[in-house]
Amino acid sequence: MKTEQPFSIINANVVLADEILQRGWVFIENGIISEIGEKGSFQRKGTPVLDAAGMFLLPGFIDIHSDAIEREIETRPGSFLPVSVAVSELDRKLAASGVTTIFHSLAFADSEAEILRTMEHADRVIRDILAMKPDLLVHTKIHARYEITHTAALDTLEKLASEGCLDMISIMDHTPGQGQFKTPDQFREYYGSHYSNDENEIQRIMAKRKEIRNCTGVSNALAIADLCSRYAIPLASHDDDTADKIEFVAACNAVISEFPVTLEAAALANERNMMVAVGAPNIVRGSSHNNNLSALDLISMGYGSIVCSDYVPSTLVHALFRIVFEGILPLPDAIKLFSTNPANALGLGRGTGTISKGLVADLVLVDTALDYPRIAATFVNGRKVYASCIR
Repeated sequence: MKTEQPFSIINANVVLADEILQRGWVFIENGIISEIGEKGSFQRKGTPVLDAAGMFLLPGFIDIHSDAIEREIETRPGSFLPVSVAVSELDRKLAASGVTTIFHSLAFADSEAEILRTMEHADRVIRDILAMKPDLLVHTKIHARYEITHTAALDTLEKLASEGCLDMISIMDHTPGQGQFKTPDQFREYYGSHYSNDENEIQRIMAKRKEIRNCTGVSNALAIADLCSRYAIPLASHDDDTADKIEFVAACNAVISEFPVTLEAAALANERNMMVAVGAPNIVRGSSHNNNLSALDLISMGYGSIVCSDYVPSTLVHALFRIVFEGILPLPDAIKLFSTNPANALGLGRGTGTISKGLVADLVLVDTALDYPRIAATFVNGRKVYASCIR
């Protein structure tokens, strides 16, 4: 990625790891935060100055789980845009949402109804994204989501991993009767529209998934854990619901529990030193779209340690400031859930995801003059990749 000439951001509320600098400033040079100060300004002769006018300067959001790319490709059921168009347009939306590092989440699910989640499609989209990576605005990484009933995808994931294409893998289990789908009715409600509400077809799919899970589910999950170990790829688990499942994935060296559906699972994941990821849409709405755990409750109890966009990147900034405005966490602690913690969990580099001298200038300016926050500017490697017309 390109970097801009050296410049200063002045008159900002600069959010550091443990404090907020009032009327603070940063000087950025070669894409790196070169100097930081408070109550004044720093300007090297001949370099531009951006007056933040009292806005908050935050580390950029690191979004470890976003399947928004699926909705960008399939704009309506059965209506698909070229991947290049979808990725390019989503990249601009991510910058406008304050995201400076994105983990595009592609599912390997062997779905008979969702074309976007087949092995062939996921593999193709990953390779298309990586081919575009040098020209994208934000740091772009790949999160492969693996359904444990999809044995055929193991070879494809092995090949992608061996080629250095994967930055994170999560194991999923959407078999009816556990996890996200505790009851058959929950499975029917979610997949009914995909299967045209054909009850016989839904019953066939449920029976097939249960059979495969019983036969190869555990061995497939262990194969993914081994793959992650061999290629040093961070492993996450998805929709954890029981203590037994947490103990299993912890033994597989999973570092993140994504969207746990029971308090028991979230609490034990925390005890096992796994970070617990929750969704920004859940925070903004005040509840889960599947009537599962409240993300705000988990954060209040000290269990939620990462916030990701899940499927709506624009909700990240609103989720952050809802946490702050409701007094759940002060801003320096709240931003850790969006930047510092995901960076640490996924090994992006010590200190990444914070505003600190010597670190990469991935930054976001946020205006809170109204009753809701707005992204005013986003910087990646010190380069302005988004600027609004507000203020």
